[in-house]
Amino acid sequence: MSSGTLTPEQQKMVMDSALELMSSRHLNEITLEQLTRASGVSAFDIIRHYQSKENILAAVLERELELMAGAVPSPELRFPSETLKDELQVLARIMLQEYRARLHFLDKLFVEAIQNPEVGVLFYRKFIQQGRLLFAEFLNLRKQRGELRENVDVEAAAAMYISALSGILLVVELFGGKKVEPLDEERLVRELTDVFLHGVGQP
Repeated sequence: MSSGTLTPEQQKMVMDSALELMSSRHLNEITLEQLTRASGVSAFDIIRHYQSKENILAAVLERELELMAGAVPSPELRFPSETLKDELQVLARIMLQEYRARLHFLDKLFVEAIQNPEVGVLFYRKFIQQGRLLFAEFLNLRKQRGELRENVDVEAAAAMYISALSGILLVVELFGGKKVEPLDEERLVRELTDVFLHGVGQP
């Protein structure tokens, strides 16, 4: 994606500025001049490093997913008294917090993805799919510890949990739901985790 011409600090400046611009205007409205002015990095260096606007978006998506994943406590920090249910609820609260912090960015990105299929594919591959695979790794470790059914489809389960959690939040926040009814996040976390682990049928 890049030729390694920018220092880590310059890359951070470009990513921070790109995220800020993408959170306030549509992707197709952002110019190289705006990114240069906002980041303080020359247009020549930005082009030489990233080569295209799509690569800049990919880098932003990869970084934001890494930051979200980094906010999740390490499995080794789980207390002996904590259960998988406790761990999932902590994870769900963090995910809601991380998504909420990026609502403006996601709002603009959804619009762009609908209008531009290439952006949609990039968003899915770099953010949705990779996020699902990270959560699948989390579940696989718990499966190895005997905390999940042996025959559970871990990747499908990961997709369902993340889609349900993020989908509810985004519909409420971005598609008018909050004007109709408030989102009870504690109830969402509690009930979604319970249904995820135990289902809705009689035991």
